[in-house]
Amino acid sequence: MQSPVALAFSRLLRADPAAPVAWTAAGVRSRADLAALAAAARAELAALAPGCRIAISVRDGFAFLAAALAIWQHGSCAVLLDAADPRAPRTDMALRLGAAALLDGGPGFRCTALPGREPAGRFAAIKLTSGTSAEPRAVGVGSDELIADCDQLQRTMGLGADDRVFAAVPMSFSYGTGSLLLPALWRGRVLVLPDARHPLGFLRALRQGEPTVLPAVPALLRALLAESLQLPASLRLVVSAGAQLLPGTAAAFRARFGLPVHVFYGATEAGGICYDRSGAAAEAGTVGTPVDGVAVQVDGDGRVVVRSPAVGAALDADPDLRDGAFRTLDLGVFRGDELALLGRSCDSFGVGGHKVHPREIERVIAEIDGVRDVAVVPWQDVDGRAIAAALVVAVGADEAAVRRHCSRLLPAAKVPRCIVLLPELPRTCRGKLPREAVERLLAAASRGGVPGQAP
Repeated sequence: MQSPVALAFSRLLRADPAAPVAWTAAGVRSRADLAALAAAARAELAALAPGCRIAISVRDGFAFLAAALAIWQHGSCAVLLDAADPRAPRTDMALRLGAAALLDGGPGFRCTALPGREPAGRFAAIKLTSGTSAEPRAVGVGSDELIADCDQLQRTMGLGADDRVFAAVPMSFSYGTGSLLLPALWRGRVLVLPDARHPLGFLRALRQGEPTVLPAVPALLRALLAESLQLPASLRLVVSAGAQLLPGTAAAFRARFGLPVHVFYGATEAGGICYDRSGAAAEAGTVGTPVDGVAVQVDGDGRVVVRSPAVGAALDADPDLRDGAFRTLDLGVFRGDELALLGRSCDSFGVGGHKVHPREIERVIAEIDGVRDVAVVPWQDVDGRAIAAALVVAVGADEAAVRRHCSRLLPAAKVPRCIVLLPELPRTCRGKLPREAVERLLAAASRGGVPGQAP
């Protein structure tokens, strides 16, 4: 049986086959174009029985839309993989999740049969967490959860029929699923899809696609600030998610482009959680107020707890994710109606008898003029003592300036002992810091040399 999302697209198609679905480098693509490409993908799935799990490994945005639509027309569950990962890990992940096939997309589609036999069950999609500090966790969501997240976000962000959303993040990420994939197929939202294969594809799409909404990550906002370009006049809403947006970056973006950055806080397990409706939250150090239809509270351990119709289910037993509620690892506190994140409970570490939350130190370092990005992590000095280490991207600020500023505002144990200046942090496209990359940088610093150290 086709999913409700596929049936909704069929209604949109019947109502207006020529209506645009996306701007692409090859031209504007219509609903009829998408239906034809989905039919080609569905033909590759003909040998599979409905109700199975099918992994998507597609980089092209329009082809990804077609692949997801084809799987939901087939009556199966889409396993949303990051096509930027190397091929072998994607195949391994598809096998681990019981997929019956892997659907690749290039100029055409290719379906590779796999020995997986796990049924779709009630799941329409399986999303994966970022996996930067541990193995990615698989979260299953039904059509109801996908639709709820889409509608809650569209309503909360005030998106209308005339909005065109720029696809700056992959649709395989939970952020992209809720803000791009579902709105396009369920609501008929028009997307602007840059050509990821062309080095100037992003800029061309930004200039010619006339987007009105830009869902971004902080690294992209910093890159836009660093370049001497203008944003299109059509752009009315800029959203940041995926990682902490420093107050200085938000303020600089507003000053440079005349647009506030609206912070969005979400999770793979729960979809959208909080949103900054005013555009002032990042500069105030919060992530806004709960998304419409979402209840957020902070429990006795300081952890953020979310209840929402969009909460999914863990494929493995997890007491923190069940019955429509998700107890996150994020530590938070309410400042009035707005939630402020204090860091992750698993990221806290001890130094000299003090419990250290990285975000406390990061906020202090971010106050220094010239600091563009910062990450604080636990480390051990040459004597094996636990210390705080700071990776800092700065122009005009040196190690001594960072240490002096921290010494004035933090207890001695929380002042970073290891400070590494870099031209940029090795963040993923989700805005996360891979643990292995951080450990390599700190190990190099402890040996007296840092690859790519800023002058």
